[in-house]
Amino acid sequence: MRRETAGVTESLLQAAKEEFLTYGFHDASMRRISAACGVSTNSIYTRFGDKSGLFTAIVQEAADGLMEMYMQSIQKATECPDMDHAIEEGNEGTDQVLAYIYGYKEEFQLLFCHSAGTEYEDYFDKLAAIEEQYYNIFAKQYANENATADEFFIHVFCRTGWQYIYEVLTHDKPYDEAAAFMKNVQIFNFAGWKSVFGLE
Repeated sequence: MRRETAGVTESLLQAAKEEFLTYGFHDASMRRISAACGVSTNSIYTRFGDKSGLFTAIVQEAADGLMEMYMQSIQKATECPDMDHAIEEGNEGTDQVLAYIYGYKEEFQLLFCHSAGTEYEDYFDKLAAIEEQYYNIFAKQYANENATADEFFIHVFCRTGWQYIYEVLTHDKPYDEAAAFMKNVQIFNFAGWKSVFGLE
């Protein structure tokens, strides 16, 4: 009986994931989800509480895991002795984050593109705010008196940084293409940061 219950739950989560990816959170239908699994809508409410609880059940593990990985990566970068090492550490962290995201590709498509109306609708903004906080720390650590990057520049750039991930997900790029794209972004950013921090 327990195995059967687990099978129904797994089936519901998969059907709900497909529904949310197709229609977004607001327009997703609990009736369509339940019909796809051959269960009553009441069965969904019993297991997950409501539509928001169902969305959370799908994305929570992926969202929490990325946040933990990202915080560890960016903290390591702040402990580097100079800008070159910080960028190298940051690039390695970006590679790890991208691989992780592609391990949960559909969950992150939901988080970044279909989460309006859920507790995760500001998830993208939280990631960008964390990046902004740490880049301001980097500026104080590494920039010299010729630096042209101010707080507004850093604010906009950090939102753009996560926009790259958003773009590869919304364009449904295969991992190899996404990784090649992000490698070009890293090369571009390395030169850019050194310039606006007045280090060349």
